Amino acid sequence: MKNNKNYFLLVLLLSATIFGQDFIYKNQNKVMGSMNPSFYGFGDSSKAGLIYGVEGFDQSTKIENKFGFANYFFEDKDFSLAVDANLLQISSLGYSNSSANLHYIYKATLSQEWVFNPSVSVGFGNSRLDFNSLVFEDQINVLTGSIAGISIDPINVGNKSNYLDIGAGASLHNSRNLFFGLNLKHLNRPETSFNGIKSNAKDIFMSLQVGYEKDLNPYGQGLLPDYSFLYLYNTFSKQGVKNRFDLYQEAILGNVSFGINEHFNNYEGFSVSQIGTSLGIFVEEIEFGVNYSIEMGNKASTGSAYNTFEFFIVFDFNPFKKNKRGNNSKFYDM
Repeated sequence: MKNNKNYFLLVLLLSATIFGQDFIYKNQNKVMGSMNPSFYGFGDSSKAGLIYGVEGFDQSTKIENKFGFANYFFEDKDFSLAVDANLLQISSLGYSNSSANLHYIYKATLSQEWVFNPSVSVGFGNSRLDFNSLVFEDQINVLTGSIAGISIDPINVGNKSNYLDIGAGASLHNSRNLFFGLNLKHLNRPETSFNGIKSNAKDIFMSLQVGYEKDLNPYGQGLLPDYSFLYLYNTFSKQGVKNRFDLYQEAILGNVSFGINEHFNNYEGFSVSQIGTSLGIFVEEIEFGVNYSIEMGNKASTGSAYNTFEFFIVFDFNPFKKNKRGNNSKFYDM
Protein backbone atom coordinates (compact mmCIF):
# COMPACT_ATOMS: atom_id res chain seq x y z
CA MET A 1 0.00 0.00 0.00
CA LYS A 2 2.77 2.40 0.91
CA ASN A 3 4.60 1.65 -2.34
CA ASN A 4 1.47 2.29 -4.39
CA LYS A 5 0.85 5.63 -2.72
CA ASN A 6 4.46 6.63 -3.19
CA TYR A 7 4.31 5.65 -6.85
CA PHE A 8 1.22 7.78 -7.42
CA LEU A 9 2.86 10.73 -5.63
CA LEU A 10 5.88 10.42 -7.88
CA VAL A 11 3.71 10.23 -11.01
CA LEU A 12 2.20 13.58 -10.04
CA LEU A 13 5.57 15.06 -9.07
CA LEU A 14 7.47 13.98 -12.17
CA SER A 15 4.58 14.89 -14.46
CA ALA A 16 4.50 18.43 -13.09
CA THR A 17 8.23 19.05 -13.04
CA ILE A 18 9.38 17.31 -16.23
CA PHE A 19 6.68 17.80 -18.89
CA GLY A 20 7.34 21.16 -20.56
CA GLN A 21 10.42 21.88 -18.42
CA ASP A 22 14.04 21.68 -19.57
CA PHE A 23 16.45 19.15 -18.08
CA ILE A 24 19.74 20.49 -16.67
CA TYR A 25 22.86 18.35 -16.45
CA LYS A 26 25.05 18.24 -13.36
CA ASN A 27 28.15 18.13 -15.60
CA GLN A 28 27.31 21.45 -17.25
CA ASN A 29 30.63 22.89 -15.97
CA LYS A 30 32.39 20.32 -18.16
CA VAL A 31 30.15 20.85 -21.20
CA MET A 32 29.16 24.51 -20.91
CA GLY A 33 27.50 24.41 -24.33
CA SER A 34 24.73 22.26 -22.86
CA MET A 35 23.52 25.38 -21.02
CA ASN A 36 24.68 28.09 -23.42
CA PRO A 37 25.65 27.14 -27.02
CA SER A 38 27.80 30.30 -27.25
CA PHE A 39 30.39 28.42 -25.19
CA TYR A 40 30.89 25.97 -28.05
CA GLY A 41 33.07 28.78 -29.42
CA PHE A 42 35.00 29.23 -26.16
CA GLY A 43 38.75 29.17 -26.81
CA ASP A 44 38.30 28.62 -30.57
CA SER A 45 37.78 24.95 -29.79
CA SER A 46 36.78 21.95 -31.88
CA LYS A 47 35.41 19.24 -29.61
CA ALA A 48 32.99 16.34 -29.32
CA GLY A 49 31.56 14.70 -26.24
CA LEU A 50 28.88 12.70 -24.47
CA ILE A 51 27.02 12.91 -21.15
CA TYR A 52 24.98 10.08 -19.68
CA GLY A 53 22.86 10.74 -16.59
CA VAL A 54 20.31 8.96 -14.44
CA GLU A 55 18.40 10.38 -11.48
CA GLY A 56 15.35 9.81 -9.30
CA PHE A 57 14.20 8.57 -5.90
CA ASP A 58 14.66 4.89 -6.82
CA GLN A 59 14.72 2.56 -9.80
CA SER A 60 10.96 2.85 -10.42
CA THR A 61 11.18 6.66 -10.78
CA LYS A 62 14.37 6.75 -12.86
CA ILE A 63 14.87 9.65 -15.27
CA GLU A 64 17.47 8.77 -17.90
CA ASN A 65 19.29 11.28 -20.12
CA LYS A 66 21.73 11.03 -22.99
CA PHE A 67 23.43 14.09 -24.52
CA GLY A 68 25.93 14.31 -27.38
CA PHE A 69 27.59 17.25 -29.13
CA ALA A 70 30.24 18.19 -31.68
CA ASN A 71 31.55 21.63 -32.64
CA TYR A 72 34.10 22.93 -35.13
CA PHE A 73 35.86 26.31 -35.31
CA PHE A 74 36.40 27.79 -38.79
CA GLU A 75 39.54 29.84 -38.13
CA ASP A 76 39.56 31.69 -41.46
CA LYS A 77 35.94 32.80 -41.04
CA ASP A 78 35.87 33.50 -37.27
CA PHE A 79 32.83 31.38 -36.51
CA SER A 80 31.93 27.96 -35.12
CA LEU A 81 29.22 25.48 -36.00
CA ALA A 82 27.91 23.05 -33.42
CA VAL A 83 25.32 20.29 -33.28
CA ASP A 84 23.92 18.59 -30.21
CA ALA A 85 21.19 16.10 -29.42
CA ASN A 86 19.44 15.04 -26.24
CA LEU A 87 17.22 12.09 -25.30
CA LEU A 88 15.22 12.13 -22.06
CA GLN A 89 13.27 9.04 -20.95
CA ILE A 90 11.00 8.36 -17.96
CA SER A 91 10.16 4.67 -18.36
CA SER A 92 7.77 4.60 -15.39
CA LEU A 93 5.58 7.20 -17.13
CA GLY A 94 6.12 6.02 -20.70
CA TYR A 95 7.43 9.51 -21.55
CA SER A 96 10.34 10.43 -23.81
CA ASN A 97 11.60 13.65 -25.35
CA SER A 98 14.25 13.95 -28.03
CA SER A 99 15.77 17.07 -29.57
CA ALA A 100 18.47 17.99 -32.07
CA ASN A 101 19.91 21.49 -32.54
CA LEU A 102 22.21 23.37 -34.89
CA HIS A 103 24.13 26.36 -33.50
CA TYR A 104 26.03 29.19 -35.20
CA ILE A 105 28.57 30.99 -32.99
CA TYR A 106 30.41 34.10 -34.20
CA LYS A 107 33.74 35.30 -32.81
CA ALA A 108 34.10 39.06 -32.30
CA THR A 109 37.48 40.19 -30.92
CA LEU A 110 36.82 43.26 -28.77
CA SER A 111 40.39 43.86 -27.60
CA GLN A 112 43.68 42.07 -27.07
CA GLU A 113 42.15 40.28 -24.06
CA TRP A 114 38.37 40.15 -24.54
CA VAL A 115 36.33 38.05 -27.00
CA PHE A 116 32.56 38.19 -27.56
CA ASN A 117 30.69 35.12 -28.89
CA PRO A 118 27.04 35.66 -29.90
CA SER A 119 25.06 32.64 -31.08
CA VAL A 120 21.78 31.65 -32.71
CA SER A 121 20.20 28.19 -32.54
CA VAL A 122 17.52 26.31 -34.39
CA GLY A 123 16.33 22.84 -33.50
CA PHE A 124 13.65 20.22 -33.74
CA GLY A 125 11.99 18.42 -30.82
CA ASN A 126 9.75 15.41 -30.40
CA SER A 127 7.81 14.23 -27.33
CA ARG A 128 6.11 10.84 -26.96
CA LEU A 129 3.79 9.42 -24.31
CA ASP A 130 2.76 5.79 -23.80
CA PHE A 131 -0.72 5.92 -22.22
CA ASN A 132 -0.47 2.30 -21.08
CA SER A 133 2.09 3.47 -18.50
CA LEU A 134 -0.12 6.22 -17.01
CA VAL A 135 -2.28 5.98 -13.88
CA PHE A 136 -5.71 7.70 -14.00
CA GLU A 137 -7.87 8.85 -11.10
CA ASP A 138 -10.45 6.06 -11.38
CA GLN A 139 -7.70 3.43 -11.08
CA ILE A 140 -6.70 4.51 -7.56
CA ASN A 141 -8.38 3.07 -4.46
CA VAL A 142 -7.74 5.72 -1.81
CA LEU A 143 -8.77 3.33 1.00
CA THR A 144 -6.31 0.55 0.19
CA GLY A 145 -3.73 2.40 -1.92
CA SER A 146 -4.07 -0.19 -4.69
CA ILE A 147 -4.06 0.67 -8.39
CA ALA A 148 -6.41 -1.07 -10.82
CA GLY A 149 -5.10 -2.16 -14.19
CA ILE A 150 -7.97 -0.66 -16.28
CA SER A 151 -9.35 2.88 -16.55
CA ILE A 152 -12.66 4.02 -18.02
CA ASP A 153 -11.41 7.63 -18.39
CA PRO A 154 -11.58 8.65 -22.06
CA ILE A 155 -8.27 9.46 -23.75
CA ASN A 156 -8.75 12.25 -26.27
CA VAL A 157 -5.14 13.17 -26.89
CA GLY A 158 -2.39 12.06 -29.22
CA ASN A 159 0.75 10.25 -28.17
CA LYS A 160 3.37 12.48 -29.80
CA SER A 161 4.21 16.13 -30.37
CA ASN A 162 6.70 17.67 -32.84
CA TYR A 163 7.96 21.23 -32.66
CA LEU A 164 10.50 23.74 -34.00
CA ASP A 165 12.72 25.48 -31.45
CA ILE A 166 14.67 28.75 -31.71
CA GLY A 167 17.21 30.24 -29.29
CA ALA A 168 19.90 32.92 -28.98
CA GLY A 169 22.73 33.65 -26.59
CA ALA A 170 26.11 35.25 -26.00
CA SER A 171 29.28 34.77 -24.00
CA LEU A 172 32.12 37.13 -23.09
CA HIS A 173 35.54 35.99 -21.91
CA ASN A 174 39.05 37.26 -21.47
CA SER A 175 42.25 35.36 -22.18
CA ARG A 176 43.24 34.89 -18.53
CA ASN A 177 40.60 33.78 -16.04
CA LEU A 178 37.05 35.13 -16.43
CA PHE A 179 33.91 34.58 -18.52
CA PHE A 180 30.20 35.48 -18.55
CA GLY A 181 27.24 34.09 -20.46
CA LEU A 182 23.55 34.67 -21.19
CA ASN A 183 21.26 32.36 -23.13
CA LEU A 184 17.57 32.27 -24.11
CA LYS A 185 15.89 29.09 -25.34
CA HIS A 186 12.38 28.55 -26.80
CA LEU A 187 12.05 32.13 -28.08
CA ASN A 188 9.24 30.97 -30.38
CA ARG A 189 7.35 29.33 -27.45
CA PRO A 190 7.01 25.91 -29.18
CA GLU A 191 3.77 24.03 -28.59
CA THR A 192 4.32 20.64 -26.91
CA SER A 193 0.77 19.68 -25.98
CA PHE A 194 -0.50 16.16 -26.72
CA ASN A 195 -4.01 17.62 -26.77
CA GLY A 196 -5.10 19.75 -29.72
CA ILE A 197 -7.57 21.65 -27.50
CA LYS A 198 -5.36 22.61 -24.55
CA SER A 199 -2.08 24.50 -25.03
CA ASN A 200 1.20 23.53 -23.36
CA ALA A 201 3.66 25.98 -24.93
CA LYS A 202 7.21 25.83 -23.60
CA ASP A 203 8.14 28.76 -21.39
CA ILE A 204 11.20 30.78 -22.44
CA PHE A 205 14.25 29.35 -20.67
CA MET A 206 16.76 31.97 -19.49
CA SER A 207 20.17 31.15 -18.03
CA LEU A 208 23.10 33.22 -16.77
CA GLN A 209 26.64 31.88 -16.36
CA VAL A 210 29.81 33.18 -14.72
CA GLY A 211 33.16 31.43 -14.37
CA TYR A 212 36.51 32.25 -12.78
CA GLU A 213 39.84 30.42 -12.61
CA LYS A 214 42.75 31.04 -10.23
CA ASP A 215 46.27 29.67 -10.55
CA LEU A 216 47.05 27.95 -7.23
CA ASN A 217 50.75 27.46 -7.91
CA PRO A 218 51.96 30.25 -10.22
CA TYR A 219 55.62 29.86 -9.23
CA GLY A 220 55.81 26.06 -9.30
CA GLN A 221 56.63 25.70 -5.61
CA GLY A 222 55.16 23.73 -2.71
CA LEU A 223 53.31 20.42 -2.68
CA LEU A 224 50.84 21.13 -5.47
CA PRO A 225 51.58 20.17 -9.09
CA ASP A 226 52.96 22.93 -11.33
CA TYR A 227 49.64 23.31 -13.10
CA SER A 228 47.10 23.62 -10.29
CA PHE A 229 43.95 25.72 -10.62
CA LEU A 230 40.78 26.54 -8.72
CA TYR A 231 37.85 26.67 -11.13
CA LEU A 232 34.56 28.25 -10.04
CA TYR A 233 31.45 28.04 -12.23
CA ASN A 234 27.96 29.26 -11.30
CA THR A 235 24.67 29.38 -13.19
CA PHE A 236 21.21 30.78 -12.57
CA SER A 237 18.31 29.57 -14.70
CA LYS A 238 14.62 30.44 -14.86
CA GLN A 239 11.78 28.91 -16.83
CA GLY A 240 8.26 30.07 -16.01
CA VAL A 241 7.83 29.65 -12.25
CA LYS A 242 10.83 27.33 -11.97
CA ASN A 243 14.12 28.78 -10.65
CA ARG A 244 17.46 27.04 -10.18
CA PHE A 245 21.02 27.77 -8.95
CA ASP A 246 23.96 25.49 -9.77
CA LEU A 247 27.29 26.18 -8.02
CA TYR A 248 30.60 24.42 -8.78
CA GLN A 249 33.98 24.48 -7.03
CA GLU A 250 36.69 22.40 -8.68
CA ALA A 251 40.42 21.89 -8.09
CA ILE A 252 42.39 20.99 -11.23
CA LEU A 253 45.66 19.37 -10.11
CA GLY A 254 47.68 18.43 -13.17
CA ASN A 255 45.83 15.63 -14.95
CA VAL A 256 43.21 15.07 -12.24
CA SER A 257 40.33 17.23 -11.02
CA PHE A 258 38.22 17.02 -7.86
CA GLY A 259 35.14 19.08 -7.13
CA ILE A 260 32.00 19.66 -5.13
CA ASN A 261 28.77 21.17 -6.45
CA GLU A 262 25.47 22.39 -5.05
CA HIS A 263 22.10 22.55 -6.80
CA PHE A 264 19.05 24.45 -5.56
CA ASN A 265 15.76 24.48 -7.45
CA ASN A 266 12.21 25.53 -6.72
CA TYR A 267 9.01 24.69 -8.59
CA GLU A 268 5.71 26.08 -7.24
CA GLY A 269 6.73 25.50 -3.61
CA PHE A 270 8.34 22.09 -4.21
CA SER A 271 12.13 21.96 -4.10
CA VAL A 272 14.88 19.38 -4.34
CA SER A 273 18.33 20.60 -3.29
CA GLN A 274 21.37 18.42 -3.89
CA ILE A 275 25.08 18.36 -3.10
CA GLY A 276 27.47 16.49 -5.33
CA THR A 277 31.07 15.38 -5.79
CA SER A 278 32.98 15.05 -9.04
CA LEU A 279 36.12 13.37 -10.32
CA GLY A 280 37.76 14.05 -13.68
CA ILE A 281 40.82 12.66 -15.45
CA PHE A 282 42.74 14.15 -18.38
CA VAL A 283 44.48 11.80 -20.83
CA GLU A 284 46.15 13.80 -23.61
CA GLU A 285 43.23 15.55 -25.39
CA ILE A 286 40.54 13.47 -23.66
CA GLU A 287 38.77 14.36 -20.42
CA PHE A 288 36.33 12.00 -18.72
CA GLY A 289 34.78 11.75 -15.30
CA VAL A 290 31.74 11.28 -13.07
CA ASN A 291 29.49 13.36 -10.87
CA TYR A 292 27.34 11.93 -8.07
CA SER A 293 24.76 14.09 -6.26
CA ILE A 294 22.43 13.32 -3.37
CA GLU A 295 19.53 15.20 -1.82
CA MET A 296 20.32 17.60 1.02
CA GLY A 297 18.40 17.56 4.31
CA ASN A 298 15.54 15.20 5.12
CA LYS A 299 14.46 12.46 2.77
CA ALA A 300 11.41 13.07 0.60
CA SER A 301 7.95 11.91 1.67
CA THR A 302 8.63 8.69 -0.24
CA GLY A 303 11.26 7.76 2.34
CA SER A 304 14.00 7.77 -0.32
CA ALA A 305 16.59 10.42 -1.18
CA TYR A 306 16.71 11.94 -4.66
CA ASN A 307 20.09 11.11 -6.21
CA THR A 308 21.85 11.68 -9.53
CA PHE A 309 24.73 9.91 -11.30
CA GLU A 310 26.37 11.27 -14.46
CA PHE A 311 29.29 10.24 -16.65
CA PHE A 312 30.91 12.47 -19.29
CA ILE A 313 33.68 12.25 -21.88
CA VAL A 314 35.03 15.09 -24.04
CA PHE A 315 37.48 14.90 -26.96
CA ASP A 316 39.50 18.05 -27.82
CA PHE A 317 40.64 18.18 -31.46
CA ASN A 318 42.72 21.37 -31.19
CA PRO A 319 46.17 20.38 -32.59
CA PHE A 320 47.92 23.07 -30.51
CA LYS A 321 46.80 21.38 -27.26
CA LYS A 322 48.35 17.97 -27.96
CA ASN A 323 51.52 18.86 -26.05
CA LYS A 324 50.15 20.96 -23.22
CA ARG A 325 52.07 18.77 -20.72
CA GLY A 326 49.63 18.69 -17.87
CA ASN A 327 48.39 22.28 -18.20
CA ASN A 328 44.64 21.73 -18.16
CA SER A 329 43.61 25.32 -17.51
CA LYS A 330 40.27 26.28 -19.06
CA PHE A 331 42.13 29.25 -20.54
CA TYR A 332 45.14 27.36 -21.90
CA ASP A 333 46.70 28.90 -25.03
CA MET A 334 44.19 31.74 -25.31
